[in-house]
Amino acid sequence: MFCDLHMHSTASDGTHAPAELARLALAAGLGAIALTDHDTTAGLPACAAACAESGVAFVPGIELSADPGAIWTDIGQAPPERLGTLHILGYFIRHDEPGLQAIHRRLLDARAQRNPRIIANLQALGVEIAYDDVLELARAEGSRVVGRPHIAQVLLKKGYVKSIQDAFARYIGEGKAAYARTDLLPPREAIEAIHGTGGLASMAHPVQLRCHDDAAMDRAVVCLRSWGLDALETRHTDHTPAQVDRYGKLAARLGLLTTGGSDFHGERKPIGLGNQRVPMEVLDRLRAAAKAGG
Repeated sequence: MFCDLHMHSTASDGTHAPAELARLALAAGLGAIALTDHDTTAGLPACAAACAESGVAFVPGIELSADPGAIWTDIGQAPPERLGTLHILGYFIRHDEPGLQAIHRRLLDARAQRNPRIIANLQALGVEIAYDDVLELARAEGSRVVGRPHIAQVLLKKGYVKSIQDAFARYIGEGKAAYARTDLLPPREAIEAIHGTGGLASMAHPVQLRCHDDAAMDRAVVCLRSWGLDALETRHTDHTPAQVDRYGKLAARLGLLTTGGSDFHGERKPIGLGNQRVPMEVLDRLRAAAKAGG
């Protein structure tokens, strides 16, 4: 039996409603799932209820956007030429904890300020797109958090790009002409917020941090561990088998737990639910650590 500990619903930027994920998990032969929507816990109650009804074990989670620059400042190293992304996964969280909800509102406000800037940048490039187009799509999907994937979907619909990935590569990815940065959480604050709900904090898809080399990755994870990081996501759709092995050894060396998942977004990305075949033992170790208080 396997689990998938990284997925998204229409509460953020996925295309399936939270309750639908239980049915999809059963169809994929999964014994457990974690819903880890971006910067929101809105989908957790519905997904939990559907999982309880279907017999799929459920882990309440979240994926918080954090500032990668804080790592390089702390370790005194120049960041990569193309700054990567840093996301912190939270597991076994209390979804209605006031501190976490305050962070959700703060990040939601930051996205609301960034999205119109991206649209303005696209318009300056001659792309005929309006923010109302994006909001209409998000409302139609039932999304509560509007982000770049929704903008990418509109670009695809209007024929400006060939795929969602193409939209990021050509226009709205980090460093591209229409990109706009949003205010991000300091990593220490993201980890502390997760711990404040009784949860465990895991670094998501470490490859996306775009470290210079293995030594830089080691220093980055050591830095995060000093701020309270509990685990490292070793299995992820973006990771090669060699990277899965490398990150697993790094976690073991640093005394960190491991996590893994598909990063499923539904039809928005060509990723299959449960594609990482994460053993249930991974979840068992996380659950034991959460019960023991991390």
